[in-house]
Amino acid sequence: MRYFAILLLFLGVLAQAATKVTLYQGGFAFVEEERTIELVGDKTAVVTGLPRTIVPGSLSWEGLAAAEWRLEVPAGGLEALVGTEVLVSYAGRTARGVLISLKGGLVLETSEGYLLIPEYESILVQARPEAAPLPRLRISLAEAPASDHVVLRYLAQDLSWEAAYIGEYTGGILRLRGIAILRNGSGVDFEDAEISLVAGEVFGPKAEAGARFALEAMPLAAAPAPKVSPVGEYHRYRLPGTVDLWQGEVMAEYMPETPIPAEGIYRFSYGSIIFVLKFVNGTGLPLPAGTVRVFGEGAFLGEAAMGHTPEGEEAELPLGVAFDLTGERTQIEYKRLAEDRYRESYRITIRSAKEKTVTVEIIEEMRGQWRITRASLPYKVLDAQRVLFRLTVPANGEARLEYTVEYTY
Repeated sequence: MRYFAILLLFLGVLAQAATKVTLYQGGFAFVEEERTIELVGDKTAVVTGLPRTIVPGSLSWEGLAAAEWRLEVPAGGLEALVGTEVLVSYAGRTARGVLISLKGGLVLETSEGYLLIPEYESILVQARPEAAPLPRLRISLAEAPASDHVVLRYLAQDLSWEAAYIGEYTGGILRLRGIAILRNGSGVDFEDAEISLVAGEVFGPKAEAGARFALEAMPLAAAPAPKVSPVGEYHRYRLPGTVDLWQGEVMAEYMPETPIPAEGIYRFSYGSIIFVLKFVNGTGLPLPAGTVRVFGEGAFLGEAAMGHTPEGEEAELPLGVAFDLTGERTQIEYKRLAEDRYRESYRITIRSAKEKTVTVEIIEEMRGQWRITRASLPYKVLDAQRVLFRLTVPANGEARLEYTVEYTY
C-alpha cells in the first residue's frame, strides 16, 4: 500500500503541467502555466502573483467554471500602510498610531484621538511594505472546483527575445553560434519553463508608454540545438530542456556552433572599400534577424546586422572599411543628347597597398531607362537599377574601371 501511494504521488508530479512561455520579438509573450487557487468561501477563487504586464482581455483558463472574474491590483506604497500601526516624524516630533487615511495628509488614530499631519518627514513601520504589488485574479465560481489547481493562459508585455550571433572566421569557414537573449520585465519569474521563441513580425498588444524595468544579466549554460517548426507565417524555436526565466536578461544558446563555407570580399561603396563576409545559410535552421559579431585570427573583425535568412539563402555581413585599399569615383563626361536623354561617363580607380592581388566588387546605381554603351570590364545586371563590375587590383598597384551610360527620363 505504501508503494502504491508513492507511485500515485510520482504520477501526480509527472502529470503536473509545466510552465510554457512563448516569446515574441515584438515585446510580448504567450504564457500557459498551472497555478494554485485560494478559495474564499464557497463561491470565490483567487490567484495571486500574476505579471504586472498581463493583458486582461487575453486571460483564459481550464479547471474552473466561472460566473464572472476581475483583475485586482492590491494597494502599494503608502496605500498599503493604511490600517497599519506606524511611527511618523513631523515638525521635530513623533507620533504613533494606526494610519487610517492619506487624504489631505496623514490621518493617525492614536490613543489620544485622531491626529492630522499635513506634512511629515518620515514613516517607520515594522512590516516590510509592498512597493509595487502584483495583480491577482478573483473569480466568482458557478460551481465548486474539482481541484485547487487551474491552468491559466494569457499574454503579457515586457517579455521578448532577440537573436545574436558569434562567428569565428578562419580559412574560408565561418563557425556560427546562435545566442537567444531573453528579456523579462513582467515583474514575476518563470522557473523551470519550457521556452519557445517565435521569429517574425507578429502584430501583438501595444506596450504602455513609460513602462520600463531595470534589467540584470543572468547567464545560462549552453544547450543543444532547438527544434524548429512553422507556426502560422513564422518560425518557432523550442529550446531543449527548461529555463529559469528570471526578471532581467537571460542568455541561452539556441544554435550550437556550426561551420559554414564563407567568402571574404571587398566592395567599393560611396568612396570607401568595405570588407564583406558572404555565406549561404547551410546551418539547417532558418536564421532570425540579429546582430552578428565576427572574430578571427585572435581579433575582432567587426559586426553587422543580418536580416531573416531562410535555409539556403545568401547573407552578407559588411564588417568594416579595408585599411589598405582606397577608391575614387570621377565623372569624366556629362552631355545632354536630347530633351530627355543624357550621356555620362565615369572612371573608378582602386589603389592597393596589399601584398597580394585582390578582386574588388563595384556596384553602380543607374537611373531612369538606362543603357551602358561602353565598359572596360564585363558587368552583371543585379536588378533594374544596379550593375556589378569585378575589378582585379594587383599587389601594391592600382586598377581602373571606365564606363559610359545613356539615360532616358
